[in-house]
Amino acid sequence: MTSGPSPIETSELIAAICNSGTKDAYLLYQTWLPLLADYKFILSSADGWSPGFAVNRTFSGGASVRSLFKAPGVLVLDADTVREMSQGRSNCPFDHSIALDTQALSYLEPYLLGRSVPSDFQEVFEFIARDDVNVDPLPYLFENYQNLEDIAAANRVFDKLKAYEILRTLDKDRLNQHGEVRSTLTEYELIARTQQLMSKRYMAYENDIVSSALKVRHQLFYAYLLKMASLQIGSPSISVKQKTRSFLEFCDSDLAAIPGREAIIGRAYFSRGQNLSFFGKVQKGRSNILNQLKNMAWDLLHVRHMEQTMALTPVPGARYFFPAFLTFDKRLIQIMDLYPLRAIAFRIDGSDTLPFFDGDWFDLIASDATDKVEIVERYYSPEAIGARAARRETSESRLPDIVSGLEADLLGVSAT
Repeated sequence: MTSGPSPIETSELIAAICNSGTKDAYLLYQTWLPLLADYKFILSSADGWSPGFAVNRTFSGGASVRSLFKAPGVLVLDADTVREMSQGRSNCPFDHSIALDTQALSYLEPYLLGRSVPSDFQEVFEFIARDDVNVDPLPYLFENYQNLEDIAAANRVFDKLKAYEILRTLDKDRLNQHGEVRSTLTEYELIARTQQLMSKRYMAYENDIVSSALKVRHQLFYAYLLKMASLQIGSPSISVKQKTRSFLEFCDSDLAAIPGREAIIGRAYFSRGQNLSFFGKVQKGRSNILNQLKNMAWDLLHVRHMEQTMALTPVPGARYFFPAFLTFDKRLIQIMDLYPLRAIAFRIDGSDTLPFFDGDWFDLIASDATDKVEIVERYYSPEAIGARAARRETSESRLPDIVSGLEADLLGVSAT
């Protein structure tokens, strides 16, 4: 009797596929399909299959759609699709949604209240109004979960969600002929749909597991940013290499997690300082520096959430789900463009998501060849990875205290 593949063997196969070109990835998956039948793969490809409207594009009015991938096309690999491809052609059904971040809604909302649409925003509304474009309010909902317990704040949330319902039901003819933003629904129908959406939000809010997980994730990204800001503001004279190492050491020892994308963001911040516009408002002596970083933590959370949603079970009949952002926030676009995905693999049950980024992470994070070797040996040996995994639960329970200490450190160096 033969045993199944070990986790290490499986992870090596997954890494080999995700780090290969599309042709080699296809051949590898086809060869090892019996060992990988529980996984799906999406690889960025300049000449691959288009995932609908969840691709990068820029509008004349300053808005942009950003996916997680750099290239406009993808190669998807799963048992059904590869079998169909081997027979000649695959027709792979998919679902997508484009999330409007909070800033995008703020920019568009005045036109939902009757203001005539300027020509440079017309393009954005025409895009949203397409029958085959889906938009969702998840970024706004995440950021306002805790506000549902306050009546006045909940009323504002209701108004925002009503605005989303208008965007999801735009009257294309009215928009094209008169440049006016109107819903195809009556006021009564809009209110009824918004009430249903609010009811679902309250149910999710009352779910302690959902609320707690969201709070922990936000605190984690907030902790990353607090440490970056403390190093940059409090230690202006030390080298980029030293700041990067200090950040990695903090993530390893205190948080028991080293984040790939966020470490690259930290390295870019240490190198560029205020020229990395995402951190443009994080300045010494700013009285609102903590609130600024909390808002930025939501941005990082939204990007990571996009990665996770790719592993969600799509609508019936679809094999894949492709998320994207519609935003006017050039700072967020800059951060997403820093380190796009090369590929992503996930278990078909959604329990494990494995992102692979474009470019060698160690080359991007290290200052030189020696630094790269030291980072690999210090933080990515089997022993180091296992030690972080063993400490992760304890570190998560300490997260509120870690955040409080980081806040005090940052306020101290910012004030001096």
